[in-house]
Amino acid sequence: MTTTWDPMPRIQTQCKAIDTLLDGGLATGTINHIFGEKALGKSIVSFQSACATVAAGSSAIIVDTEQSYDSYLVPYWKAAFANRFGKEMPIVKVSLERAPKTSGKKKTMTRGQVMSAFSNTLDQLGVAYSDSHLKTLTDIISPELHADLPELDGPAVMILQVPDAVDLLALHGHNVRKEVSEGGRVEVRLQSTPVYESVLHDMIQKTGAKLLIYDSISAPFKATFPNTQDLPARSASLAMTLTHAQRLCVEFGIAVCVVSHVSIDPIKAWDRRPYGGVILGHEAKFCLELTKGTAKRNTNAECVDPDPEVDREKVKAFWVARHPAMEEYSKFGLAPVDKEGFH
Repeated sequence: MTTTWDPMPRIQTQCKAIDTLLDGGLATGTINHIFGEKALGKSIVSFQSACATVAAGSSAIIVDTEQSYDSYLVPYWKAAFANRFGKEMPIVKVSLERAPKTSGKKKTMTRGQVMSAFSNTLDQLGVAYSDSHLKTLTDIISPELHADLPELDGPAVMILQVPDAVDLLALHGHNVRKEVSEGGRVEVRLQSTPVYESVLHDMIQKTGAKLLIYDSISAPFKATFPNTQDLPARSASLAMTLTHAQRLCVEFGIAVCVVSHVSIDPIKAWDRRPYGGVILGHEAKFCLELTKGTAKRNTNAECVDPDPEVDREKVKAFWVARHPAMEEYSKFGLAPVDKEGFH
């Protein structure tokens, strides 16, 4: 009896270069990685992928750590993608709120109400405090993160703004506290046993989402752990986040797309490596680098969609940085970009 290997289903991005290089799109059941320098269009292709998923009949979740979707990407690109895919794209902004534990049948208070109560009490006592003090007190009382998920009539792009690494970890079932030593070293400490049935797990289960995007995975860790001495906490936090994401891939059969910046060696300025290092490298099975169309990585690399008339000054290039069946930077694809996104 002959057994036929069944490849992983793909989520199409509707960018020909990506879908060709990744054998049909973003692989489900595993982590896909796109990295590159700033202002090349990583967020545009991420939002496009989410909208393409909705157009195909499934929901998508975007973890927006750079807070750019609400201010720029959605207002500018929503109508363009709706026109391109011939379907209106419901965009839902999901609010995240930390709430305190309450006993008995008492009504649950919001985080804002807790902060207000602390503020009023301290004012009455004449105690001087800062916003940082107030936030620390509130975090002790309000440890549990909740998502305000509205009722959905059909597939939608759901966007969560999570700029802080501590909140990002809480979204993945890790309740941690950030601590700073006398020497200025930032550390994170688990406050309770991590849970797999996290806020993110619950969202995917309720909505049936088929694509989860982190845009970007770099930003919150850069902001929370800015110094070289913070590397252990940064690495541990990134590992906990990606490990949880990988479990979600397997359980729900979703595609995860992780976007990251690049780390540039000051001595070897030409050497661009994805921010996240070995940890992200181990978790991501498929990895593409986004560059300008004129960039060089391997002079012998094969272009998967050659067009002799293309102006490489006006397009972007996606390079295979990791693929189980291809050598590193052995292939690349060119992607024109216009007012309707990547083609």
